[in-house]
Amino acid sequence: MKIFVATSFSSQIDYSTGQVSSQFMDFLKSQLDVLDQFGETFSAVRDDNHLLNQTTPEEAFRLDMDKIKEFDVLVAFLGEKVSAGVQTEIGIALAFDKKVLLATTDDVELGYFNKAILRAGAATKVALPLDTDELRNILN
Repeated sequence: MKIFVATSFSSQIDYSTGQVSSQFMDFLKSQLDVLDQFGETFSAVRDDNHLLNQTTPEEAFRLDMDKIKEFDVLVAFLGEKVSAGVQTEIGIALAFDKKVLLATTDDVELGYFNKAILRAGAATKVALPLDTDELRNILN
């Protein structure tokens, strides 16, 4: 199985170094370790060595499109603040009829669109931190 991970990290960057914060890096690594048990996992943050990438927006968009096309599942990490990039990736995955999982903590109030796709059955909500048994039940 191939899993595309959509997560906003621009608010987690130290812009003087371009490095993702160590706290976010640790959190992301722990979640990717869980997802890696299910197959190949793509995370732009990990792929860019936890640095703000130096690619152009159009190059990043094309990479996302290509990866989402070839992958089976999109797991979107959602927080309180809606990310235009993550929402775009969710929309692309839905358009390509991919399985979409919205991962969030219980205290996060999802936005209108995310509530709508859950209620419509187009996506499945999963709890953060990710649980191997819950994912196994959803992905198998």
